[in-house]
Amino acid sequence: MARWFGKSDKATSSAMKAVKHGADYLQKNPDALKKIISEFPSKLSESSGKITFATQATAMYYALRDSKTPLKVKALIGAALAYFIMPFDLIPDWIVGFGFTDDLTVVMMVLRQLSGAITEEHYELARVRLQREK
Repeated sequence: MARWFGKSDKATSSAMKAVKHGADYLQKNPDALKKIISEFPSKLSESSGKITFATQATAMYYALRDSKTPLKVKALIGAALAYFIMPFDLIPDWIVGFGFTDDLTVVMMVLRQLSGAITEEHYELARVRLQREK
């Protein structure tokens, strides 16, 4: 995904740097994760039907809430979800067709880095929640 626009995608690189910086902050300040947990559901509802990665992002949300998820993993998940929640990012969300591409890229790259940390249980909770919201 980092190579959508040629040799390297500067926007993706900048977004991932922001996520890494956010993860470092959240690891040192884990209480900040509570704000992300509280704000994610409304952003998800607001974005309903506009994003193709709702299941993945919601599964990440459930992993973030899971007491068995290690703090280092929670920090990276929290940073990725914070990037999705924030009203400002590299590609504004209101740009139809492109607005969520940077958010999608961040979510997918973090999922790839975490591989098994997001469990089938998290995905099942996500599917149930999203089905309920339809």
